[in-house]
Amino acid sequence: MKTTFALCFAFAVNALALCPFAEMKRSGILSEEDIAKFEAVKRDPKAAEELFQAHQAKKREAAPEPAAGGIIGPTLNGLLDLPFGGGLLNGLLQPLTGKLAGIGLPTPQPQGLKEIPGNDPLHQFKAPGPTDIRGICPTLNALANHGYISRNGITSFAEAANAVQTGYGFTFGLSVFLSALGLMAGGDLVSGKYTIGGADPRVPNTLGPAGGLSKHGVFEIDGSITREDVNFGNNANFLLQRWNEYVAESKAQGGLFNIQTQAVDNGFRYDNSLKTNPNFFAGIIWFAVSHAERVFVYTGLANGTTGKADYANVAPFFLNETFPQNWYRRGVPFTLPQAFQQAGQMFLLNPRPLGGNQGVGNFVPLNLKTDLSTQSPSQLGCFILENLLDVAPDQLDPVIYNNWELYTGFIKGELHTDPGIEVTWSNIFLMTCGWVILGVIAPFFISDGYFNCPAATLFVKPGQSAGVSKNGQSSSGSPVNGAYPGIGVIAPDSQPS
Repeated sequence: MKTTFALCFAFAVNALALCPFAEMKRSGILSEEDIAKFEAVKRDPKAAEELFQAHQAKKREAAPEPAAGGIIGPTLNGLLDLPFGGGLLNGLLQPLTGKLAGIGLPTPQPQGLKEIPGNDPLHQFKAPGPTDIRGICPTLNALANHGYISRNGITSFAEAANAVQTGYGFTFGLSVFLSALGLMAGGDLVSGKYTIGGADPRVPNTLGPAGGLSKHGVFEIDGSITREDVNFGNNANFLLQRWNEYVAESKAQGGLFNIQTQAVDNGFRYDNSLKTNPNFFAGIIWFAVSHAERVFVYTGLANGTTGKADYANVAPFFLNETFPQNWYRRGVPFTLPQAFQQAGQMFLLNPRPLGGNQGVGNFVPLNLKTDLSTQSPSQLGCFILENLLDVAPDQLDPVIYNNWELYTGFIKGELHTDPGIEVTWSNIFLMTCGWVILGVIAPFFISDGYFNCPAATLFVKPGQSAGVSKNGQSSSGSPVNGAYPGIGVIAPDSQPS
């Protein structure tokens, strides 16, 4: 305990040219192993990164399974420390506190094979009215059209997470992860509300403009299945031409929208955006969303009775934004680890480099230290968790910058220091002493028995002039019952397909 604190103190002070490192060596406070590590860092600063990565890998391997009935979260002096609230107790998210206390929390919903909506009178299809909002995601639009979330398209972190479990058979952890991303993408973090389309005055702007789920950069990305890139116009409207191309790709796979179809489509859309969009950007969030949205087509929209994601089961979601007749949700819930497993497999089937255009014909790759093609699904999950807010520089919302502690607290918590706690090497090289406090997303990745991500990983805060805030757009109509008012036609100034 004393040695680890001394290590942290020495490293932090040494960074300021005030470290009594030599005296600590002579006094015998440091072990031979500690001395060797410090000497390595002094000779070559790059050694710090190597030690940090080695520590992460070791901790990931050694992380224990969560104790049954115990709260998943870090401790200080043997006591659970959750000043922001959150964490998991018996599989339930615990209430948030402080400025985040107003966020309602989702709960696990009944799972298993079930006809959706069946004869449930509360969830029959109803086309959206003139003040109802719809947006980029056919599955969320369908949930709204059937009343699993508010029919006006104004939803919340808790409501959407619960609805995804009920409608599509996704597990609690995966549903929480997806709805949390939706809230951070363009919602009001303090109230927990967001729209499934563009900005709307019915969602508070407590911290700044709440742009809606269609806001570019998180859920809405370049190269999506049936929406054009934001550079070319309305990124929320359904494009019939893209859908027809998607169907043609499925026919090459026996009419199935399986992983092979999705890999082909993802590569096709990437290549098209690369050639036509001067502002095309495929960053870390693009990597996660572009593969995940396609994974959910064949895992979430397939009929639970057959497991087939064919035209009869998939088309109604895209064309009518409704559940098909005699459609059953999956019998075995789809999990967060499975989502990353499938996304990784899809990427390897048809990989593309991450980066962005600085004008057409001038693609600049991201300088990543991590080769995504070599990562296991669990490592990939930790990588995505660490980079949840890493979007293109001109897409970062100043609301996130100005409320950094709240956003990182919502994801995984706030870092506190305490001279009486054990310190890991990852903390030493971040020049801090303490544990990261868990919020509502990280508990599903830390000590979970699969990902086991290091609890002490921090987000890197962007520069103050990192970006601008742009509201998302709602679709100008809804492709319901085969009617496409103002939708499905690529305008002259829109993206070539």
